[in-house]
Amino acid sequence: MTSRVARRYAKAIFALAKDAKQLQPVADELGRLAALASEPTVLEVLRSPMLSLEKRSALAETLVREYSLSANVGNLVRLLAQHHRLGELVGIRDYYQTLLDVELGRVRITIRSARPLEPKQREAIIAAFARRTGKEVIPTVAVDPTLLGGVQVEVGGKVFDGSVRTQLDRLGHELVGPSSL
Repeated sequence: MTSRVARRYAKAIFALAKDAKQLQPVADELGRLAALASEPTVLEVLRSPMLSLEKRSALAETLVREYSLSANVGNLVRLLAQHHRLGELVGIRDYYQTLLDVELGRVRITIRSARPLEPKQREAIIAAFARRTGKEVIPTVAVDPTLLGGVQVEVGGKVFDGSVRTQLDRLGHELVGPSSL
């Protein structure tokens, strides 16, 4: 869940990037920063109340220089450092990506299967959700042996469950009938 603070910063940088026609380059820069910030030891430092404003500012300048950040993203990093919000970088990237997907007519789906899918199966699922949503589908595929068989597809918080585990659970409930509590 993305914090309100992260959403607010993401909306602001998105508006700036859109005006500058730099939506994808800014997404790429935020992605690189979020990859660093998602490291547990780095995140601990970024969120540390012991880090003085001077050290946060120096860290921001190092990030701007080392990552060759654009003016808008560099200013964002400096602002985050000033307000002790560098720990929000991952949330900002996540919400920015959501805004970008909406802007570009994309939808992200997660496909979970008990075993690796054949390429034809994977493409069929992607095509079905592209037709269903009317958007370009960006899939993430994961293997989850606890499903036993079948697939689960998550789209925007909604789960389409065709797994064997769920079918067996339903069958079990039907055979047992309503429980008497």
